[in-house]
Amino acid sequence: MHKPKSLGTMPVGYRQAACDFGWACHDAREVKPFASLPGEVFGGTYAEAASWMAKQNPIARAFILIFTAGTGMEKFLHELPAAAASIPIVGGAAARSGDSKGSTVPFAEDVAVFAITEGYWQAITVNAHFGSEEFFVCEGGDPRRFSHIRSGNETLPALDFFQRARERHLLSANDWDRLALMTRDGVVLHLHPEDGEVVCGTDLPGSREVRLVVFDSGLGIEALRASINPQSLLFGCAGLHGLFENNRPWEQWATTTYLFGEIAKLNNQPRFSNLTFSVLQRIS
Repeated sequence: MHKPKSLGTMPVGYRQAACDFGWACHDAREVKPFASLPGEVFGGTYAEAASWMAKQNPIARAFILIFTAGTGMEKFLHELPAAAASIPIVGGAAARSGDSKGSTVPFAEDVAVFAITEGYWQAITVNAHFGSEEFFVCEGGDPRRFSHIRSGNETLPALDFFQRARERHLLSANDWDRLALMTRDGVVLHLHPEDGEVVCGTDLPGSREVRLVVFDSGLGIEALRASINPQSLLFGCAGLHGLFENNRPWEQWATTTYLFGEIAKLNNQPRFSNLTFSVLQRIS
């Protein structure tokens, strides 16, 4: 019988251990309780965590993962042993960017893991960005950067392409949150400009093919309303926290935290996504 462990959120930059399992939350101003669940905890490198997770298969009912590193999680999730990847996985990153580190309890070089050992759970992904435009190619050699967009026979500087897109969707000239990219399998990519290029918050697919999606608060709230219950644990994006401003009713519906990139369940596999709600829903 596993004793309950406390899970908690900490302000960004908070270092002192405050619970058995905790992480830096975008919205936290003080240490706050998140949940109390029976389970096992681990912190370490990506390789160490993958090995540990596979060994928890006989007892683990779900995993909560908090990445301390800002990069490398795509490869980690893709290469997870089948014994670990078959278990519901949610969570996200406590790091703001690729060259930063986020705080977790226990301390972890790359990722802290909580294995829930009771109940039955399912991982659900909910988006607040929608669209049906044509796919295009982001040209460049870096998995998280590109300088040009190739659409059909036309190639444009990426910054010009997005400026036109914002004008078309009646968005302000500097709005990099309401406009995002989505891959063919549903990963959402948050964007920002840097040194004349566009930088993504998660890796582009190998094909570098994506399409535009646009934030819709009403559709996002309705999708959440249909997907969560009072026992759900909700890991939302810090960018969505800002986009919804003071209209976040799900915080009254389910326990909520905000991270800097989330784990999405797509094609029954865990993937790293942005501007997403990563939901762990208890079903019994």
